[in-house]
Amino acid sequence: MSFTTGVGSGNCGTLTTSTGTLLENLACGGLYTGGGSSGVPLPFTVPDMGSSLTGVSSCSGTSLTLANLTSTQTGSDRNCTSVGCLFGPPLPIPNSATTPISLCVINTVSADAIGTADCGSGASSLSLPLNSELFLTGDLFPNAPGIQSCPVCNPTCNAGSNSGGPCNSDADCPGAGASSCAGTNKCHGGANDGGACTPADSALNPSFPTTHDCPPPANLDIGGLPIGFALSTGTMTVTGQTLTGPVTAQQRVYCGFCRDIDGAGTLCFEGAPATQAACPHNSACISNGDPNLCCSGAGTGTCDQEPKPCTASSQCTDGNGTWPNCQQHNPGAFGFGTARTITENGSPAGDMTDGAGHPSTLVSIFCVPPTFSTSVDNTGDLPGPGAVSLPGTAQLLP
Repeated sequence: MSFTTGVGSGNCGTLTTSTGTLLENLACGGLYTGGGSSGVPLPFTVPDMGSSLTGVSSCSGTSLTLANLTSTQTGSDRNCTSVGCLFGPPLPIPNSATTPISLCVINTVSADAIGTADCGSGASSLSLPLNSELFLTGDLFPNAPGIQSCPVCNPTCNAGSNSGGPCNSDADCPGAGASSCAGTNKCHGGANDGGACTPADSALNPSFPTTHDCPPPANLDIGGLPIGFALSTGTMTVTGQTLTGPVTAQQRVYCGFCRDIDGAGTLCFEGAPATQAACPHNSACISNGDPNLCCSGAGTGTCDQEPKPCTASSQCTDGNGTWPNCQQHNPGAFGFGTARTITENGSPAGDMTDGAGHPSTLVSIFCVPPTFSTSVDNTGDLPGPGAVSLPGTAQLLP
C-alpha cells in the first residue's frame, strides 16, 4: 500500500476552548507544535511528494494488516517503513519571528510500521514512530527571500543582491533582470553544497524544494526527539488535562513531562543535559539530599536521568521526587493558552480495489518532547503538543 503526500488546501481541524469557542482552524498540510506561549508563526508547511510504502502481512475479506517494508523491498531508504528509513523529505521549520532559531528536521523511522486498512472503505491507521533529528540552522541564505532553514535544491541567481544564492524564479533575485534565476538544480547549503541534486518536493514556498541529496550541516545537529507518530484517516481529538502536583497544578496539559516546580523550584525538566548547569546533576551533589533530593553523596546520586513523559504527577518519583510535577512547558497549544481541545479530521480513500490512486488524508496528534536547547524550547514552548494533517494519495499496489 502506498501513500504519497500532496499539497494541502482548506482546513482539516480545529483548536477550541473549554466552552467550544473556535480559536483557530488547522490547515490541511500544516504542522502545528508547541504550547500556549509559542512565539513561532504556525503552521509549518509539510513537504509534498513524500512516499511511504507498507506491505500487507495478512487479509480477511476487505480488512488488511499492514506491516513494514525494508529498503531492499522498496528499492530506496526514502520510501520504506522499517527502522532507519527516512520519512519524507527534509522538513524546514522557519521561524520568521526569531530567524536564528529556525530548524531543519530529518525524520527517520524508529520502530517498524504496523497498522490496518480496509480496501473497501479506504480507512487506515498506521503506527510509525519517528526520530526527528534537529539542526539549528537559522537562515542559511539571508540574502535570499524567505528563510532557507534546510539546504535547498534549485537554480542559482546570477546577479542582484542574492547573486550566487538559491532561487525558484527571477523574483528571488532582487535587483536583477529577466533570466537571472538560471542554471541546473544544485544544493545550496549543507554538506553537499554545490553538488547536483534532484528536488524531492515542490517549491511550496521559499524554504523549498528540499531533498536528502542536500543534507543539513552536521555540526548544527542539536539532537533527536522521539515522536510517537500514529496516523489515521479518521478523526482524532485530544483534550488538555488539569494535572495536579504536590502543590502546583497546570491546566490544559497535552504533553506532560516530569518537572521540578514544587521541589527545589528549578523549573527544570527531568533529563536536562550537563550544559544546563542550574538543573539537578550528580556532579553538583554535595551530600545526601544536598542540594537536590536526587543526591546521595559528594558527586553521586540519581540526578542524571532520561526525560520522562507522564500523564500524572504520581508517575514523577525518580530521584526521590526531584521532579515531582507532570507538566508541559506552558498550558495550551499552538500559541493559545486557553486551547482545550485539538481536533484533526482525516478522510478515507474510498474503494481501493481498482488499484488506482485515491485522495485521502492522514492525521496525527502527538507529543513533542523538550529539545533541551533553551532558545528552541522557550521560543517554541516545548514540551508541548503537535498536530499534523497529510493530504495525499493512497493506492493499493499489486
